This record gives sequence, C-alpha cells and structure tokens, in this order.
Amino acid sequence: MLPLTRLHLWVIVLCAAAFAIDLMEVTLGNALSAIFSAAPYRLAPQQVSWLLVSVYVGAIIGAPVMGGLGDRFGLKKILMIVVFWLSATSLLGATSPSPLALMGFRFLSGIALGAIPPLMIAYLTDISPIGRRGLVVFLVCAIAYLAPPAAIFGLRWLTVSRPFGVEAWRWPLAAGGVLAAFVSFAFLYLPEGPRWLLASGQTSYAKSAIDKFYSSRTVRNSPRQAPPPSAKVGRTPYAKLSKKRAVVVGALYFLNPWATIAFPLITGPALLARGFSLTDTLFYVGIATFGPVIGTLLAGIFVDRMSRSTALILCALIMLACTAIFFATRSPVLLATSVIGFGLGTAIYMPVMTVFGAEMFPVSIRASATSIAWAVNRVAAVLAPLLLLPLLHRSATAVAIVVAATLLATICLTLFATRLSTPMASS
Repeated sequence: MLPLTRLHLWVIVLCAAAFAIDLMEVTLGNALSAIFSAAPYRLAPQQVSWLLVSVYVGAIIGAPVMGGLGDRFGLKKILMIVVFWLSATSLLGATSPSPLALMGFRFLSGIALGAIPPLMIAYLTDISPIGRRGLVVFLVCAIAYLAPPAAIFGLRWLTVSRPFGVEAWRWPLAAGGVLAAFVSFAFLYLPEGPRWLLASGQTSYAKSAIDKFYSSRTVRNSPRQAPPPSAKVGRTPYAKLSKKRAVVVGALYFLNPWATIAFPLITGPALLARGFSLTDTLFYVGIATFGPVIGTLLAGIFVDRMSRSTALILCALIMLACTAIFFATRSPVLLATSVIGFGLGTAIYMPVMTVFGAEMFPVSIRASATSIAWAVNRVAAVLAPLLLLPLLHRSATAVAIVVAATLLATICLTLFATRLSTPMASS
C-alpha cells in the first residue's frame, strides 16, 4: 500500500489550486448578477438570470463528456486539459466586449467548471493511500474553500479602487485564467493514476507511476487495511450492482443542492422577511462562510476513522438540527450558531459524498460515473433556487419543510446505499 509522500502533497497543492479557481468562478457568478443588475448595465432580470445560469448549463454538458474522456484517456490528462480550457475561457471572459459575449464565455467556462470537481475526486481517489483518502480530499477542500470569500472581498476592494480604470469584475476572471494556465502546465509533472493505468492494461506505465510515489520522501505511513473480498476488480457482483449503484449515487447527488445550496441562498431573504435589518442579515450571511473552512480542517483529522456512510448521516443530522434552530429562533447567538453549523455540515458532507460516490464504482468507469452524477447535481443546483426562492415569499415554513425532508431522504438513501455491499474502497 502506498505511503503518503511529498509527491502526494504536490498533488494536493495543484488540485487545491484548480478547485479554488473552480469555486471562485462559481461564486463570482452571484457577484456578476448584482453588478449587471446595477448601473451602468442595468440588464433585465431575465438577462441577469441567463448570465447566472449559463455556467450551470455548461457544467451539465461538460461533466459527463469530460468524465467519459477521463475514463478513456486518463484522469490526469483530461483534468489538465480541462483546467487549460478554463484558463482560456476565463481570459476571454475578462475581455468580453458585451454582457452577451460574457454570457457565452461563462457557458464555455461552465464546461470546465462542471468537469473539474468529479475528475479531481476520481484522480485523488486513484493516487491516494486507501487509509488517507479522506484526509487528502479534505486538505484539498480546506485550501480551496478560502478562495470564494477572498474573491468576494477582493472584488469589493477592486470596485472601489478600479486599478488602471479596468472594471472590477474583469480582474478575478483574468487572475483565475492566468493561475489556471500555470496549474495546467504543472499537471504535466504529475503521474497518471496508477489504478487507472492498471485497469486500462498499461502495466509498465502503472509501475512507473507507483515508483514515482515510492521514490518520493514519505510524509506519513498509511494504516494497514485489508481490502474487502468483493473489492477485486472484475468481480461479477460489481457488474450486477453497477446500475443500482449509479441510481443511488445519482439520487444522493440530486438531493444535495436542495439543502446545501438552498439553505445558504435563502438565509438572507428569510432573515429580511422576519424583520432583520440589512446590516444584521449581511452579518449572518458573512459568518456562514467560516463554516466550510473550519469544518474541513477539523474533519480531515478523523474522517478516515469512520465509514463514509456514518459521516454522511452525521452531517445530515447536524444540518437538520441547524435548519430547525434557524427557523425556530430569533436569538442572535443561536442564529449565528445555526448558520455556521449548517456551513460546517455542508463542508464535511460534500467531500465525503464525492469520495463515497467514487468508491462505489471500479476505477475503469469511476470518472464517467461520478461525472454523470455531478451533472445531475448541477441540474438540481439550477432548479433548487428557482423553485425555493418564490416559495420563500409565500411561506418560510414550507422551505424549512423542503430542506428537512431532503435531509431525511438523504439519511434513508445513505442507509440503503450501505446495503449495496462494501464500496470499492480498495480500487
């Protein structure tokens, strides 16, 4: 079993940089919707909506297409190409001559933004020691989660300073494009996933990739873990269960945005509807961003010491409790606790869910299977705010019921998923 080496740390840094750019670009969409709603643009609401949704439409297309290419040509190779694609489209977006052109470039960026998370998780799952997968993924996420608040605060400063007279929204796109180019070229020096190479019959290349990890200085030895008997590649039970597992993983991915995206999105409007001032509302929205960073740093320590399903259920229970507290109290302390706690639960849930989903499939189809599931997730990410925001104006209680029902369904589905035999953690 591979130890955790300095080469793994280099992989963590590059994947964290790629994922940080991904998160920054997605978060930037919310800021763009506000910028183009105000002077001097003052776009119609429908145009602003299309500007915001264009990224998700691209993601719905890009995730399954690039995932299929990853299974065929190599996880690292396609991830590198996707990050370079994001570099090009971001730089083009930064130089957009009109909102319509920006919408088109954001759609093209969405193709990469939808593909990066599942390809990254599949690659990390491939190259990481089995007993350290959770730690590796959580380190990547903890670093990347710093990007969205940094981008928003940076955009706020740029709006006031306007360096060289350039509009503020162009700078983050340009910076992301330049950084993505460097990350893409740096991927050239990383090995391809050895498990993917073995599954594709490239034994000599797999040995070379493994040798690169073994020749790198060890950071920490992996705990010994015997693979489950059913985890051998090519076993018949996998083929029989693949379709059922795909449906279950897809359902988990689809349910996720109805809670994890919807709750933060409706936090502001819900507080305003209950009579809180705009200043107080922005305070609660702002402190919610600390949850992901805190959650991933803490969870990375113990996530590999419990089963993925147990971690998912605990996160869902935390989010369920925070939802109940948020809608039931007006206490400033309890409100702050609920929004930070929900963000913490979300931050832990997302990486565990993606690793859990990746380990449910053999390495030969891992990228395409998880990428299709991610595309389903992006569909729900579009539908959730479109349906829940109008519902919030009618009844906050109804929204709370939807979020709670989603989390309860997630718990039940996770319990069912554990009955589909042991996940393919060793492959």
